Amino acid sequence: MNAVEVQELSFSYGHRPVFSQVSFQVKSGEIFCLVGPNGCGKSTLLRCILGHLQPQSGEIRIGGKLLGEYSASALADQLAYVPQSHTRAFPFRTVDVVAMGQIRKGGLFAGQTGQTRRAMAVLEQLHLAHLAETEYTSLSGGELQMVLLARALCQDSETLVLDEPAAHLDLGRTHDLLAVLRSIAREQGKTILLSTHDCNHALQLEDSGATVRMALMEQGQLSPGDTPLTLLRSDCMKQLYGMESRVVTVPDAGGRHFLATWREGEQT
Repeated sequence: MNAVEVQELSFSYGHRPVFSQVSFQVKSGEIFCLVGPNGCGKSTLLRCILGHLQPQSGEIRIGGKLLGEYSASALADQLAYVPQSHTRAFPFRTVDVVAMGQIRKGGLFAGQTGQTRRAMAVLEQLHLAHLAETEYTSLSGGELQMVLLARALCQDSETLVLDEPAAHLDLGRTHDLLAVLRSIAREQGKTILLSTHDCNHALQLEDSGATVRMALMEQGQLSPGDTPLTLLRSDCMKQLYGMESRVVTVPDAGGRHFLATWREGEQT
């Protein structure tokens, strides 16, 4: 079954087209990575899928049902979202922010025992329990990004939609993030749709045994999805970024694959 189906989707900001006739499917239980240069339309595409933006044409189905047929509460059962940026307006406790993922189940704050317990369990899963009582307005950018992921996980939706989830994370937090994504996809059967600029994230997830597909977005078009290793062994980095590239295998890292990139003419 497909968790997300996009058929011939087109979107423009006024007279400026962003993408045209985009079609793809995200299968239940897989991790689907959107990769492409800045400004190619990845975030806009995700916001259309979430119902935040209205495309000019095309069709979006979530769990086999047309997007427009969902109520807000029913759609929250299907999709949870971690944005690329977030404005912090009020000094809520971190545990309250995470518990807000369950708002459709009743109660705004984490005062209810069940909501508090669930929020704390997710914070512990992400190694964030020490921040539970901290005002989330005081968190660093990386800490905030992980807290927003915790809120999305607390929502218990079928599919996670993540827009550049590792953009503000240090090396350790990025490792933790990818481990969590691998775990919820492989062990919980969750579906993950994410955009990223770091192709090594897709390779790392694939090497860990997760079911991963990747598609390349450029000039308003989306390539057919394929495994990260297959796509990155082609000349796609030259097409997207004007970069030479090579996938290398590191025996000392358990045979993991990494993408090395360089400009033509640079010493390699």
